[in-house]
Amino acid sequence: MLRYLLAATALVFVPSAASAEVVSNGGFESPTVSPPCCNTAPPDSVTGWTVNTGNVNIVTGTFDSTNGNLAYQGDQYLDLVGQGGVGSISQILALAPGQLYTLTFAYSHNLFNPNVLSASAAVSIDGLLDTVTHTGGDSSNLAWQIFSSTFTATGPSATLTFTNLTGGTNEGIFLDAVSVQAVPEPSTWAMMLLGFAATGFALRRNRKSRAIPQLA
Repeated sequence: MLRYLLAATALVFVPSAASAEVVSNGGFESPTVSPPCCNTAPPDSVTGWTVNTGNVNIVTGTFDSTNGNLAYQGDQYLDLVGQGGVGSISQILALAPGQLYTLTFAYSHNLFNPNVLSASAAVSIDGLLDTVTHTGGDSSNLAWQIFSSTFTATGPSATLTFTNLTGGTNEGIFLDAVSVQAVPEPSTWAMMLLGFAATGFALRRNRKSRAIPQLA
């Protein structure tokens, strides 16, 4: 009986295609950048992304030998302003119409110019339109913040876009760990809870039955 319950519970936790990560290269780990700084794109491509206007920088997490790894996740992150000018990037995502999704990402801003105290960028996808503004931190601690919001897919695809709202060298928003994942349906959560309960009950019964001494 326990074996069957565990098998059923395992089936409950098989991830569906809808719950998989749909953003490609959300950590901006490709292409690999050699220290001590960054690659400007274009002409260097940002894997999975399109540079719509201006240019952007893929920055190494170390930036230079004195600051250590400053990336929120992994070894690299993105600066929405490359070598001057306002940059914008986008990616077309495959979605399930009617499905609720959560968009999350980490953001900071270029803190290597002491005259730039904050920066802002617009983010949009499938009816979701918002602005992030970052202040604080220093060149050894970027003080990453987390953005999180939900949206419902209206079609089989949507374009995720980030556009820097301040211009000029060293005035860009930094991005890292960009993620879009489906929000589990209530029925899925119910099945998961049922699986936990069934497994726990079976394990308790199994331990109890082994503890009862057998009569000769």
